[in-house]
Amino acid sequence: MGMATNMAERDIPSRIDAIGWGLLFLMTGTLALIPGLPDGTWLAGLGILLLGLTGGRLILGLAPEWFTVILGSVALLAGLGGMIGVAVPGFALLLILCGLAVIAGQLVRGR
Repeated sequence: MGMATNMAERDIPSRIDAIGWGLLFLMTGTLALIPGLPDGTWLAGLGILLLGLTGGRLILGLAPEWFTVILGSVALLAGLGGMIGVAVPGFALLLILCGLAVIAGQLVRGR
């Protein structure tokens, strides 16, 4: 029984990923059917989805995927900016945050 439990626990991250893909397709299709949405709506939805999946991982006791946190944060900021008419340099923010994450990862690993 212990081996089956271990296999089921190892399967949880892949199931979370599959649910995330399903939600992404569902959100994209639903938003495509709604006319007149403000610019940035899909990007904000993507950010919420990615950060929500990270929250789900944390609730289940799994380590967060930091790239997903970074990508979700940038997508949410850029999407909300687009919705209110403020240009957010998403690509530049993504590069900066990824660089900081790499540096922080090496500093934490050194401890």
